[in-house]
Amino acid sequence: MNRAGLPHPPGARQAVTALHRADGARAMAALLDGPEPPDAVFAFSDELALGALHVAHARGVRVPGELAIVGFDDIEDGRYSHPPLTTVAPDKHQIAQRSLQCLADRLHSPGNTVPPQELTVPHRLVRRATA
Repeated sequence: MNRAGLPHPPGARQAVTALHRADGARAMAALLDGPEPPDAVFAFSDELALGALHVAHARGVRVPGELAIVGFDDIEDGRYSHPPLTTVAPDKHQIAQRSLQCLADRLHSPGNTVPPQELTVPHRLVRRATA
């Protein structure tokens, strides 16, 4: 939203302390109870998105009719949720390879002086029924 120059609506962000379905459910409940309930949610993980989907269903919010939900990870459970979860599927092999390379670089660097890096791996949007 920042890059697009769009303002963040009040209550648009919900912090979570863990990445479990219960945390996604609590965050979704807070969003729905807020001053401007969302019409779309992007969750940090599919687990959070599945918790959000559960609360939306329990409250009678139609997904995708009234609310779009997108997760991140492409876990198997998302394929079998009702409705099936739209998600961002990262290249997990690349994540593992690059993580191990960063660790090796740090371990072999004199004094562990490798500067922080921002890495981007290939990913794709897997369109299912929640968005």
